[in-house]
Amino acid sequence: MSGEQVLIRLIDLLVSYVEELYYRTKESGDIEFFEGERTAYTECLEIIQFWDGAEENGLDWEIEEKFPL
Repeated sequence: MSGEQVLIRLIDLLVSYVEELYYRTKESGDIEFFEGERTAYTECLEIIQFWDGAEENGLDWEIEEKFPL
């Protein structure tokens, strides 16, 4: 796998993890654990947004607008 392929796969995984945790946090009583995990994934996505190819590979939206911390 090339570095670009790894980043594309990582974007897909992180987005799906954050989406799952975003909804699970709202339903669960264990908010602190899920919030910490969601924050970590969101920060990873924000770092990947610095990649020149991020927008053309699906990371062309404002992360904190979709998943506010």
